[in-house]
Amino acid sequence: MRKFLKDRRAASQLISTAALIPILLFILASTVNIAVVSNMQTLVNEAAFEGARIGIKSDTPEQTAQMAVLNFGDGITGWKIGDRLAVSTSLKNDMLTVEVRYTFYLLGGQQKILIGRSSLRIGDTP
Repeated sequence: MRKFLKDRRAASQLISTAALIPILLFILASTVNIAVVSNMQTLVNEAAFEGARIGIKSDTPEQTAQMAVLNFGDGITGWKIGDRLAVSTSLKNDMLTVEVRYTFYLLGGQQKILIGRSSLRIGDTP
């Protein structure tokens, strides 16, 4: 160990490596955050579309759309209305619009709110 500490090149390499570790961890955390946001945005968009798709085929489109969104994300942490999930529906001129908002936290504790929206006309068959 003493021989290692006396060698200037080895000590220099150790310091260089120690300086790189936080940078590499930052890059790794950023990559994970980007992947999570991308995956969750896709999920929220698909939930909104699925809610609208199932809602337009029902006699009670707004309630059916909300239940379809809830069922779509069954098993996802916090996928309960009021917890981290908000689902709003509107029916105007035979057009059902479903909006899904999902809140979650990234690595580092930053809060992120994702919004997905889909509109379909009653009677259409997507």
